[in-house]
Parts: sequence; structure tokens; C-alpha cells
Amino acid sequence: MTVETPRPPSPRTPSPPGPAPQMALPLRSDEERMRFCDAYFSSVGAPVVYEAPFYREYQLPRDVDKELTDRPYYWMWVEKTQQDVPPTVLRLAFAESALERENERLRQQALRDAERQGLTDLQRRFFRPPAAEWINLGCFRLDKIFQSLDRRGQFACVAPRHLPPDAVRVPWLMLNLLVSFRCDLTQQEFWSLGVCLVNGQVVERFLPALDRLDMVPLDTPAKACLSGTLSLDQAWQRASLHVERRLSERPHDWADAATRRWLGEREQVRTYYRSILPDVPEPERALVAQEQARRERELEARMRPRIDVELRQVALVVLAERPASAQSPAGPSPDALK
Repeated sequence: MTVETPRPPSPRTPSPPGPAPQMALPLRSDEERMRFCDAYFSSVGAPVVYEAPFYREYQLPRDVDKELTDRPYYWMWVEKTQQDVPPTVLRLAFAESALERENERLRQQALRDAERQGLTDLQRRFFRPPAAEWINLGCFRLDKIFQSLDRRGQFACVAPRHLPPDAVRVPWLMLNLLVSFRCDLTQQEFWSLGVCLVNGQVVERFLPALDRLDMVPLDTPAKACLSGTLSLDQAWQRASLHVERRLSERPHDWADAATRRWLGEREQVRTYYRSILPDVPEPERALVAQEQARRERELEARMRPRIDVELRQVALVVLAERPASAQSPAGPSPDALK
């Protein structure tokens, strides 16, 4: 979904109330990255076979190995020849001190094992012990984990773990969006919307509101919608209209400034080609015109302001409604749900 009229916040002008970045920047500390990896590998069934402060070794199931190790030809050979290969163990360090400590431990352990087997001089020369990987933002392995999460987490159907069996169940459609305000600079915000499938209410900051609940997957997503009066298509339309309305309330300052920069750059390109055109032979003027048009298209793609709204995750969330005495006359609200 792309909104043609961009309205992100200006850095100099406070924006009106509306969607804003929902969370502090995640995974900025070693502890956060370690907890994140522990949660990811636990959810995909990869057990921890060794752990130490800021260090973990995870044994990968085959499907997870294929996603994280990026060796398709190896797996093609394994499956074609029906080889029984041992599972891969990922050795991940989350702090530089842990990386140095564990690499030394791995080296000493590998040397002891090799000595027991009796290494030749040639084998000693080419001996390479296993090594740990340092997990930090931008590293290959963490990027592969993010890609795996993107594939595995595109859709979810969840409910609170301790949902009373006699509770009135209220289904919600949660949409997690990445909103990018683009020009020659880019600003991104994470928005989470919840649409009640009973009364059509749209709630912002929906995902952070669920943090206090212990959620578990539902085996039958279809049952989550049985009590709803809105279809998923209708809920999507309501969310789309809400996003467009919110974006229309944002100030134009950033887009106006970006447009002026873009038009200024385009005018410089046109001035340059006007200045060289008299010296260009007639047969080559069509080529020069094509080059000018290409450069103007590149400028427009890079500098013209726009807003891109990318849907990153969809979830059906079943919540329990409080008794009628605790509700407002308008119907269930996020504060009335538990």
C-alpha cells in the first residue's frame, strides 16, 4: 500500500497526536540480543547444548539449518544421496569478551581431542579449531535470523494462555506495519493496529498492549473468527482507511522541503544539458535527450517524497471480554479486555 500524499512529522514542527514509533529501538544491548536469540531458537525447536555468560551453542533442526546457514548445494547433495549427517551446532557469542573466551576454550578442547587421535605434522599445519560467531547488529547470522522470522512470523493466531472457558471471546485482527517516509532521506516508524471483528473499533499501539499477556498459538484459526461480525476484508478496509486518515493529519513540512530539493536538482540537470546541447552533433542529440530523461527519472525515484506502508505481520488475536458492567456503552474497548 502506498499513500501518494506524504505527511510525516517535520523534525522542527511537533506533529499532532497520532501514530508514532511504538517501541524503543530494540536489540541495542548484548543482553537483549542474547534473550532474543534464546527466544527464537526455543520457538523453532533448537535446543541449547552449551551455555556460558553471553554465549550459547544451539543444535539446529534441519529446516532451521537450511534457513540460517545459506548452503543450498550442501543440502541438495545430502538429500539426493540420502546422507545421515550430524546436526549443525551454532556457536554464538553476544559480547566481545565472550567471543575471545570461548574461542580459546574451543581451541584448547579441539587440540586435546586432536592429540588423542594423533595428528601428523601435515595435519597440525592445517588444523583449524571451531570458532564462535559474534552476534551484533548487521552481522550475517543475525540478518539470517531476521529473514527466518519474516518468513515464519507473517501470520499468527493466538489467545491468552489462561482464557476462561466460559468467557465471551472477542476476535481482533492485528496488523503490524512498517511506515517509511522516503525522499533523499528515510524515516521509518512501526505501527501496530488492532481491528475488533465484533464492532469494527480500530485501536493503535495494539502489540505493546498485549505485552502483559501470556499468549499461546491457537490450532484452529477459523474458530477465532466465529464470533466476529466483520470479515477479514472489511477489517482490512477499516485499517487502511484509518492509516490514510492518520497520515493525512501529519504535517507537510518534510515533503515540501524534499520537493524543493528535488526540483532544484532537476533544474540543475536540465541547465547542464541545455548548456551542452549546442555543441552536440545533430545525430547524437536523441541520445543526449535519452540520457537526460534517465537522469531525471533517477532523481525522481531517489528524491521525490512518498510514503510506503509495508504490512509485516498479520495476526488473529482472541481476547476475553469483561462483564457488561465493566464495558462502555460503545462496546468492548482494549481497556475492557483482559
